[in-house]
Amino acid sequence: NCKSIEEACAVVNGSKGMPQTASAFGKLIPEGSVGFAEKNGVMYACGPGRYRLYHPRAGWADVRSFANLPCKVGPITIFRVPAGHYGKVFVGNDPFLVSSSEGGLFAVNDPSFRYDGDVKVDEGYIKHGTIHIIRVPKGSYGCVKQNNVPALLPPGVHFFKTDDFVLTKFASLSDEAITFETITRFFVPKGNIGMAWRDSQPIFFQERGVYLVDSPMFRYVKSVPIETPRIILGSRKIITVKEGMVGVSHHKGQLKILPPGRHIIEDEEHIFDEFLSTQQMCLNLTKDARRDQLMICESRELVRIGIQASVFYNIRDPKLAVIKIGDVKDIENFINDTAAAVITTIIRTTSLAEIAQSGRSMEKGTGMINSGEDKLHDQGDDDDLETNLPFFDRMHTDFISRLRENFLNEYGIFMLNVRIGDFKVLDEDISQSIANHASTTAATQAKLANLEGNRQIDLVNKDSDFRIERMQADVDAHRMTTNARAKAAAMKEAAQAEANALKIHAAARMEATKLESEARAASIRVIAEAEAEATRAKGDAESERATKLGSIEFGREITLAEIHANMVMKSMAGVEKVVYLPTEMQKNPFALFSPDALSGVASAALTQGKHR
Repeated sequence: NCKSIEEACAVVNGSKGMPQTASAFGKLIPEGSVGFAEKNGVMYACGPGRYRLYHPRAGWADVRSFANLPCKVGPITIFRVPAGHYGKVFVGNDPFLVSSSEGGLFAVNDPSFRYDGDVKVDEGYIKHGTIHIIRVPKGSYGCVKQNNVPALLPPGVHFFKTDDFVLTKFASLSDEAITFETITRFFVPKGNIGMAWRDSQPIFFQERGVYLVDSPMFRYVKSVPIETPRIILGSRKIITVKEGMVGVSHHKGQLKILPPGRHIIEDEEHIFDEFLSTQQMCLNLTKDARRDQLMICESRELVRIGIQASVFYNIRDPKLAVIKIGDVKDIENFINDTAAAVITTIIRTTSLAEIAQSGRSMEKGTGMINSGEDKLHDQGDDDDLETNLPFFDRMHTDFISRLRENFLNEYGIFMLNVRIGDFKVLDEDISQSIANHASTTAATQAKLANLEGNRQIDLVNKDSDFRIERMQADVDAHRMTTNARAKAAAMKEAAQAEANALKIHAAARMEATKLESEARAASIRVIAEAEAEATRAKGDAESERATKLGSIEFGREITLAEIHANMVMKSMAGVEKVVYLPTEMQKNPFALFSPDALSGVASAALTQGKHR
């Protein structure tokens, strides 16, 4: 891998002496080109510049531009490999792949070297001589053969160097089955059963997973959901019979009825035919003579009538039905033909008037004919069903009496019911006459209905007025009762409030009186204590004073004089008139008391003072 022209020339020339030298004169090699010179049969290369050959046996062979690579001159080969490519080369007969991550210039001086172009690195399949590179993308398999042996290559890059190798195709992993030569790769999804042949024998793969088989005697068919009612491959069968159904099969010519469940049949002589329903079935009757999807019948008067009829039945004994009649299609055809014939016979013995009368009644109700425990529901219209339908009653009675017991005993089929869905008089004149009569009857009934409606409206209006008046009276009475109750409650609340106020006032006054009494008592007690204390203090003071005065003569006299004065003042207290005293008392107010008495009082006072 060379970085420049000069480096490529150095690789080609090696250590050999070159016949050319740089000179101001000589051969000019332009920029971007390389020159080739030969000396004695040896080829040399030189880069851009001017050169002169100095050897007499040397000569210029060629000048090549690098814009036209690859180039090969004699044994010299110069080529360029772009980035992301492989260069395909041969050295002798051996193939090689040359690459460079950033691309590069390559020069080789070898007569056995041959450049064979380039190829992208990410090609799915690169083939160069005996070299094979297979790039299998994700989600695929590569189908290859090496030495005539098939193989499946998983995703990734695979290298082979062999003469006998072939890439046939890429197969997607999303394919249910990949078949290549003798190899079969397939997967069975969850809930499916895979079916295949191996050595001419049928095989079922019931486990979910991927299978790889390498056998020329193996052939994958397909996978089917496990709930598929009928899975058949050759002699192997998986029959799933649901509730309300039975399976019809024959084993060595003998009829076999398969009950509900899953049946695995391995015997090749056991042949499954079909499923037969044991549920209630509805069959719309048909005849060859039809018009507008109606069976054409004739009444007693030979008037043509189109009728739409259905019968309801279920198969009670499937084995007897299949033996006596045949498969499902045969049973339906047999019931259709028999029931249509019976209905045609019944209508043939019925007058048009009876049919028309029942038809008008049917317009109000339904065309279903019911009996006992076998009643059928006609899409929710049974609430309006009228049972007084003479023709339909007779139709039901005749139909059931003719077919039910016979069908059940002979064929194992139980006839449940018959329904007349619609009928039409096909004679236009008679049909118009019936329509006119029906219109007149409908108008009369409408008028009667209107009169009855008006009467009902009047009754409703009167009843409504009465109800309104009664409601108004109830409202007034309720209002008066409410007002009276409100006033009584207000008065009661006022009286209660006043009583509570008086009670609170009395309690407050009592509490105030109590507090006032306690205050007065406390005040009197304090005053009394104060007066007692003052009296005691005063007595102590007077006692002390009397003691001190009694210790001297003059003090006694003073004390005696004070006593006399107090006595006189107290004795004269409250006297508001003039009092006349004796002459001796005017001069001496103390004369009222004798000296002895006064002396005794003084002595008593003195004695009391000492005791204190």
